[in-house]
Amino acid sequence: MKKLILIVAILTFSLGFSQSEKISKAEVLSTFKTAYNASNFSAIYNLLSEDFKSKKDLKSITNYLKRFKNAKGEITNISSNGIENDGYIKYPITVGKLENKLVLKYNNKNKLEYISFN
Repeated sequence: MKKLILIVAILTFSLGFSQSEKISKAEVLSTFKTAYNASNFSAIYNLLSEDFKSKKDLKSITNYLKRFKNAKGEITNISSNGIENDGYIKYPITVGKLENKLVLKYNNKNKLEYISFN
């Protein structure tokens, strides 16, 4: 019985700890680029905060990203040197042969609260 309680306690702690881990902004950018280029828009959706997900569903995010990708192409480069303004970070990106900006806003766990290209 004590072993069972110990196992349950360890699993509970492990699950709670893994869910509260904070992904770095560099990891978010890398995951975003890889998922975008692979048209894996559900992986990008998983980067969103719960608040953003409550406002935009997977279908609307997928449609937005598909339209942009079909019009502009794949992301060939994302600079990690973004310029921050009022909590929004503008990252210089190269899409196909064109220069563009990827605008992201992160929450305190580095989950995305905003995505835009301009």
